[in-house]
Amino acid sequence: MTQRALESKRRQVREGRVVSAKMQKTVVVQVEQRRLHPLYGKVVSYTRRFKAHNEEPHAQLGDLVRIVESRPLSRDKCWRVVSILQRGQVVEKAVDVELESLREKEEAERAARRAEEERRAAERLAKLAGEGEEAAAEAVPMEPLAPESAPMTGVDEGEAG
Repeated sequence: MTQRALESKRRQVREGRVVSAKMQKTVVVQVEQRRLHPLYGKVVSYTRRFKAHNEEPHAQLGDLVRIVESRPLSRDKCWRVVSILQRGQVVEKAVDVELESLREKEEAERAARRAEEERRAAERLAKLAGEGEEAAAEAVPMEPLAPESAPMTGVDEGEAG
C-alpha cells in the first residue's frame, strides 16, 4: 500500500474520563482539549462527549480511558474503548456519602433547636402561670362600667327635626 492509503487507515485516538456508564455496553467519555485562543492568547478548555463501545463493561464511572475511532456502531456511537489508563474514584458515591452525613448533621441540629424552643416555651408558660396566680391574688376588684343612658341610634339629634 502507498503511504497515502496507510494514512487514511489511521484512526483517531483520544483520551478522556468516563462520565456515564449507565447504558449496556456503552460509556460516555468526556475528552478535554486545551488550546490557546487565536485572538486573546488565553488557554481555553474545550470539552466534547463521545459515546464509546464498551463490549465487556470494564470501564466504569470515573476511569481514564483511551478510545479509538471505529465504524459506526449505532446512530451516536462510532468509538471503541481500547484500554483503561487509570481507575478512577467514583465521584457520585463519595458525594452521596457526604450529602448523607450533612443531612444527618442538619437533622440533629434541627432536633436540638426544637428541644431548646420547647424548653423555653415551657419556662415561659410556667412563668406566666406563676405570674397569673400572683396577679389574681393581688388584683383589686374593678367596678363594672356603667352603660350609657341613651341607646345609640343611627340618626343625630340635630338632623331629626
